[in-house]
Amino acid sequence: MIRRAFLISAISFSLFACGNSLHAVEKIRVGSGGFTPLHSIIWAADQQSIFKKYGFDVEYLALNSGTLGVQTLLANEIQFLFSTGALAITANLQGGDITMVTGGFNMFAFKFIARPEIRSAEELRGKRVSISQFGSATDFAVQASLEKLGVDPKQVTVIQLGGNPNRLSALTEGSTEATLFSEPFATMAIKKYRMNLLLDMAEAGMAFPQSALMVKRSYLEINREKVASFVKALIEGLYLVKKDKALAIQVMKKFTRC
Repeated sequence: MIRRAFLISAISFSLFACGNSLHAVEKIRVGSGGFTPLHSIIWAADQQSIFKKYGFDVEYLALNSGTLGVQTLLANEIQFLFSTGALAITANLQGGDITMVTGGFNMFAFKFIARPEIRSAEELRGKRVSISQFGSATDFAVQASLEKLGVDPKQVTVIQLGGNPNRLSALTEGSTEATLFSEPFATMAIKKYRMNLLLDMAEAGMAFPQSALMVKRSYLEINREKVASFVKALIEGLYLVKKDKALAIQVMKKFTRC
């Protein structure tokens, strides 16, 4: 009888411990570089508690640029970063240990837009073209766009002006002659401010790791299961965005402030 009671107690304790582990939630910090619709899968997963379903208590950091995001990841201030994949390569060339574990969008999602008086790419020579930050996706995209349009990048002056809202203000005020926008800022620039579209990079099919989930390789080596669970949460976030148009629009409006 004593042995049986002990066995029942042991089984009960084991089930209780397993139950606790199944419901344990780990705190992590997640960052995204920039504010574009590509990040909506993170926004939806966070808002709809998908991350909690996979065992994560997420603190989300909406960072102004991918360059800042990589710096934050390398400083161990965040565990996951969803941003421009090329930044991982740039960081690793400088001694970083970042790896891309999955991709989000495999081409440039920008539109190259100029002021109303600039009607062709040739007219950009000697003009100012703005990006968010050097080393960012916009930096790579400007170089690629100019080459696609037949303009030597050395013939323009590239300046850093920050995110989409800052670049839109600069373009309308005339302190820059051209820049790159993701949606919905691209459509706003064209329809509201009568700016000229010089190149739709997505339609041009210019391959580029526009978005990817990145972690430090050292973190992945000891947290492979956690990283796999996080990827599953992102996939579910993508499903939600594609399935629920109202939710997708709501989170995009909230974070892009449009």
